[in-house]
Amino acid sequence: MASWLQPPARFGARIAVVAAAWAAGADAGAEASPAPVAGALRVAVAANFRAAFEMVARAYPYATAPAYGSSGLLHAQIAQGRPFDVFLSADRARPQALVERGLAHSPSAYATGRLALLVNNGAPGPQWATALTRIAIANPDAAPYGRAAVEVLRDLDVAPRRVVAMNVAQAFHFAASGAVDGAFVALAQVLAEKVDPERYWVVPDHHHRPIEQVAVIVRGGNEDGARAFLAHLAERRTRDRLRAAGYR
Repeated sequence: MASWLQPPARFGARIAVVAAAWAAGADAGAEASPAPVAGALRVAVAANFRAAFEMVARAYPYATAPAYGSSGLLHAQIAQGRPFDVFLSADRARPQALVERGLAHSPSAYATGRLALLVNNGAPGPQWATALTRIAIANPDAAPYGRAAVEVLRDLDVAPRRVVAMNVAQAFHFAASGAVDGAFVALAQVLAEKVDPERYWVVPDHHHRPIEQVAVIVRGGNEDGARAFLAHLAERRTRDRLRAAGYR
């Protein structure tokens, strides 16, 4: 276990439990909420947005049944017919692809993600990584945060030893378990887990293309319920909470 997970004990215990849960979910590819309530809104949620979604769902008056995974995995599942009502992607391309195929409609941006470099040793920053550093990134072919991480490394002209995770949640788990020296993760994750600010660097936006997170309504499902949920997501109070949670 990485040293930064030990003090304080309360934080270390909590993050270890969360990391174990994320690992179990990553093994399954996309993790569904336990025992979905009958009639609950089925929401495909990009892995980075898990903590924020749970916050939003608590303030929503109707039941939701989320499934978490990389945007690429969830997109593929919807395209193959897995029933969802709403897709909260971490990019624009995959929702737009579903719209073009007639599988979804009404794309709308609900957040802009922010990238952070989480480290186990040393001072995080643009000079932290070397050719010997083991650093976890989400699969750039499936996860927009992984794509952004690749762009950052290219912009910084550094080539560490990459460990590719299925999604950004698994990348966080790799760092939390001490399996790697650090990881590119969502700022929302480190804020949700109350990581010591000395252990992460918020990557300036100019190092990568914007992580524009877009939602769509999936055709053939509970489209009225989907519209109501997206209206809730667009409310000013909800957007203020998302900004506090690490999004723009």
